[in-house]
Amino acid sequence: MEKLGIIGGLGPAATARLFERIVEYTQVDRDQDHIDITILNRPQIPDRTAYLLGKPGARPFAPAMSQAAHELEDAGCTVIATPCNTAHAAHDEIAAGLTRARFVNMLTETARFMARLGCARVGVLATDGTVQTRVYERALTGEGIGIVLPDDASQRAVMSLIYDQVKAGTIPGPEQLEEQCARLVARGADGVILGCTELSVIPCARMIAQAPVVDALDILAWRCVVECGAPTFDMKTRYDELAQAAVAADGSKE
Repeated sequence: MEKLGIIGGLGPAATARLFERIVEYTQVDRDQDHIDITILNRPQIPDRTAYLLGKPGARPFAPAMSQAAHELEDAGCTVIATPCNTAHAAHDEIAAGLTRARFVNMLTETARFMARLGCARVGVLATDGTVQTRVYERALTGEGIGIVLPDDASQRAVMSLIYDQVKAGTIPGPEQLEEQCARLVARGADGVILGCTELSVIPCARMIAQAPVVDALDILAWRCVVECGAPTFDMKTRYDELAQAAVAADGSKE
């Protein structure tokens, strides 16, 4: 198997969840068969959204992340990932100069997965930086999928969940996040992406009104296992089973 390197600390809770998911998604019978992983927990990397929005005093984040990527490559990692959707706006700069390692692009992989699910219009919950740089829009468009974004009030609510709660150390219950997912479905989305890894640590249903709610961090974890050559399951099969269960549950209510 190949060795995985993670540029972490963006944020720390999301990094811990990514590691947990990779372990969970690696289907082995003993410790020795798991992936060799090096995690650089670098919470001091400048705020990605602040820089992308041009806020006063905000510092560029790509140089520090590029340095981390090269450190991981020097440590023998051939597959590199980071649990930060917003940082992928500078994906090319972060990955520049790597000679042996390759970067798993969370946004591209998630868009491909939504296409596998048959989605045509996907709602995205993400930071202002991710939304305004249109990185998810480009990834989805590349798969022939349209995008549905929250209205202004909902976007403010999403940012509050990310910054005022999760990044501040509070993990809310599922109600607020599921409400925002449902709002996107009501606006015509046939699938929803949790496009910020701070949202990944909040409990959330994986089906809302028969629309799949896909956590980009889960797709990243799964793809890291695949890229490293470790045994895993088929993620689409898992979501197909969730969809069938949702349909059956709705039918039982009639």
